[in-house]
Amino acid sequence: MGGGRKNLKRAVEEDTLTLQPGQSIMQVVSLRGSNLIEVMDAKGEMSLALFPAKFQKSMWIKRGSFVVVDESGREQALESGSKVACIVSQVLFHEQVRRLQKSPEWPEAFKSHVSDKSSRDVPEPS
Repeated sequence: MGGGRKNLKRAVEEDTLTLQPGQSIMQVVSLRGSNLIEVMDAKGEMSLALFPAKFQKSMWIKRGSFVVVDESGREQALESGSKVACIVSQVLFHEQVRRLQKSPEWPEAFKSHVSDKSSRDVPEPS
């Protein structure tokens, strides 16, 4: 396996995650294609986020995943007419989500949305 994207891999392996000013945790609602995803914030507002090319082929997301987005320029982007309001800065994996749920940084709105479907791949009977 190649050693490319070392900094990206290091950021994933970090145990502690602290949100910087302008960053927030959002849930992926749908994948739009062309590096665009639709995300929902803790207030229930939907917006489009850019999934940067540096994450391609190294991180995958699906509906229901949680991501950390940088929304520092969100208001300015929406005022200028841009549909993309924020940029994904980190993908949260299952272990990171479980750790964050216990911290005060985790939004109350997402506490009921977290499921353990990612830990088991058994289809539910219909």
